[in-house]
Amino acid sequence: MVRITRRDFLKYCSVAAGALGLSASTLMKVENVLANSNAPTVVWIAGSACTGCTMSLLNSVFYTTVDDLLLNRINLAYMDTAMATAGAYINGTQWAGANALKAAQDVYNGTDPFVLCVEGALPVATPPGGAAGDYCRIGDLTGTGTDTVVGNVAAFAALDTCVAVLAVGTCSSFGGVPGARGNLPNAQGVCFSGTKLGGAIETSAINVRTRAAGSIAAKTINISGCPPHPDWIVGTIAHILDTNITLPNVNRDYQPVDYGYREYQCNAGPCPWRFNNTALRNNQNSGTDNSVPVNEPDYNRRYPVGDSKALGRNKYTGTDLGCLGILGCKGRKTKADCSRRRWNSDSAENYGVNWCVGSRAGCLGCTSPAFPDKVGKFYTFV
Repeated sequence: MVRITRRDFLKYCSVAAGALGLSASTLMKVENVLANSNAPTVVWIAGSACTGCTMSLLNSVFYTTVDDLLLNRINLAYMDTAMATAGAYINGTQWAGANALKAAQDVYNGTDPFVLCVEGALPVATPPGGAAGDYCRIGDLTGTGTDTVVGNVAAFAALDTCVAVLAVGTCSSFGGVPGARGNLPNAQGVCFSGTKLGGAIETSAINVRTRAAGSIAAKTINISGCPPHPDWIVGTIAHILDTNITLPNVNRDYQPVDYGYREYQCNAGPCPWRFNNTALRNNQNSGTDNSVPVNEPDYNRRYPVGDSKALGRNKYTGTDLGCLGILGCKGRKTKADCSRRRWNSDSAENYGVNWCVGSRAGCLGCTSPAFPDKVGKFYTFV
């Protein structure tokens, strides 16, 4: 296979269009589909993960669809899950053509700015007979002989051309499920290991705490969640691109406060079960509608009113539908706007149809640095 430039490709398309009788407007559509050569470059590296964060990204609708994001707004140089050219070898021989490794190596050796997205935890332990980080090897993305995920991420993140490091998902943000208590690979987040400062890449707690200039922490954004909502991912990327590589404001856990992590679950929507006592709810009624509290969104009207104390006494046998906190819901301790944004939107700028607590499953606190070990029991039986 021969590599061709974008200009050559369009030239070939012009010839083919003439032969097939295609119009100029049709050819223009072909050109518009091609990635903008001037768009910021994005490298997406996956480590110890379930690919749920990638799947969440592919369901983006609210800010922009994933096809518009990947084809028109950014230049996605490397993302092993969503690339057709992920292979590195042909018949046992490394191929230096248009393959994924070559694309990643070109970014690493180039001079243009790029955004690094990290999905999954980064194992740093040494397996028997191996070297540090060998628990997760993904290939030599830099061309320097480094093939561990932690080595590749560290190499890309340390470059001056890397303008932002987006830790996508709780695993890459804080360690998540791969970094849970007892894991042999010692999987960690980029800048955090659970709630502790200092992670797989930025090991200095001082740099992590102060976000010292020149440190990895200074350009790291944690888009946590298991998985994170697609709007949180796309909104953060869009902010960086639309503001000429300016990072959004973050909280103490490096989560972008304007893209999902400003409020606790109970208040963001607010949670439809927040008014968990019938008497309390009736005291907040307004107008002639005797069932809707003041300032509560219209979508909450469809939820029945219950008593959480009765729910606790009756466990799962009663008909009360009050606050699930008594059964272990972590919404009161979790900063995320799932209760307002919800999931499975079907059109731009429209929120989704439901979320974990809305379906009576309870919040597990998956955006928290403490997840999953220190958020407490997932469910409390009372």
